[in-house]
Amino acid sequence: MGLAIAGFVVAVIMSITLLVLWNVYIIDDVRTIAELARDPSLTRPGGGDPSGRWIVLAMGSSFFAVILIALSLFFASYLVNRRYRRIQTDWLSMTTHELKLPTANIQLFAQTMQRPNLAEADRVRFTGLIVQEARRLDGLVSRILQARRIEGGMEDLRPENIAVVPWLRSCQARPASPAFEIEGTFEGRIRVDRRQLETILDNLVHNAHKYGDGSNPRVVVSLQGTSVSIEVRDRGIGIPPQVRKKVFRRFYRVPTREHRRRTGTGLGLYIARSLVVLMGGTMGVSDNPDGKGTSFWMRFPVVR
Repeated sequence: MGLAIAGFVVAVIMSITLLVLWNVYIIDDVRTIAELARDPSLTRPGGGDPSGRWIVLAMGSSFFAVILIALSLFFASYLVNRRYRRIQTDWLSMTTHELKLPTANIQLFAQTMQRPNLAEADRVRFTGLIVQEARRLDGLVSRILQARRIEGGMEDLRPENIAVVPWLRSCQARPASPAFEIEGTFEGRIRVDRRQLETILDNLVHNAHKYGDGSNPRVVVSLQGTSVSIEVRDRGIGIPPQVRKKVFRRFYRVPTREHRRRTGTGLGLYIARSLVVLMGGTMGVSDNPDGKGTSFWMRFPVVR
């Protein structure tokens, strides 16, 4: 923003200079302007212009062009900053809501457990709900902190060679893992950070459930040239083609009514793609080849 303001000040100074020069050397000497208009020879090289008015005209035109460029850059910078502030405001509002909901639930469940005549079965149930909301709150805070580490280049990766399908089966068997189906028998290995890849998979599968039709998403493994492709396919509301390049931006959320009805911070896909790139892979989104819905895919080189 400081650079934009400096550019604007320079543009104003140049505008004032241009107006002074044109008033003193051009507008105040009408006879010279008329003479230049009547005698074209004065405009040809060697024709001469003792008053130097054409030099001033050239300088004024150059100044005016620079002013237009400076003002255009200032206006563009202003629009970008305004858009960024709006995104920050929207994100702050969404994140506040996301953090407040589990916090309020934990408080409500804890107060309920303080009732003296509460049945033991209800006490166990509310304890489980408190743990569930605490995990949800921890996940939200962890995503915010992880996004900050990625931005600062402080994310710590510990790569290792893993067999893709056995790794997926182990993720599928975890008690806290969202449900998904596995398709593919590829037996190759990739070199990634196991913990971070699990974070990416959980995020994609969770999104597939959130925006899906209620059926379990499918995780499809296949060999694409010298890379392994891991796709998470859902049969949900899909993503419009014109915004697919934007969904991996920080804080971005698809601006349709169906997407806005689901809560979120706009950080999950940004974190996922950033981690995939840090681990040497690529990530994208396309239509589900099985029909309606979306396919998020990530590809990593095969370890030979």
